[in-house]
Amino acid sequence: MTDDYRHRTRLDVRLGDLDPFGHVNNAVIATYVEQGRVLYLRDVLGTGADPVSMPFILARLEIDYLAQTMFSDPVEVLTRVDWVGRTSVHMSHLLTGYEGRELARSEAVLVAFDYAIEKPMPVPDHWRETMAAFEGHAMDRPVAPQ
Repeated sequence: MTDDYRHRTRLDVRLGDLDPFGHVNNAVIATYVEQGRVLYLRDVLGTGADPVSMPFILARLEIDYLAQTMFSDPVEVLTRVDWVGRTSVHMSHLLTGYEGRELARSEAVLVAFDYAIEKPMPVPDHWRETMAAFEGHAMDRPVAPQ
């Protein structure tokens, strides 16, 4: 476990999460990541799960599966915000299981979205400031090497 992730979501593996091989199905891992992401936004920014209070859409999701997730694993989704762009938020997730075993790593990009006009919108400054205070670092987007 690392202090790089300041938000933690504990999840129980449900019997229905398992595939015929007895481990958690890969698509369910994406749902676990989503749960961590939504609870981070709720806990840190005070949003709800509805589009009015959580005006984001998922633009990108990448998952690296590191180990089988089993029914007996006490899954914990560790979540952080790495950077905030003009309209986007980059999040990282680490899923751990029994005795802190790393199960999966994930990266997601959310786009702030105005559902009334169906277009991206700037990330509000107070959200950027709140995430920076929670994470303990500036939210500047890294400059890509040229």
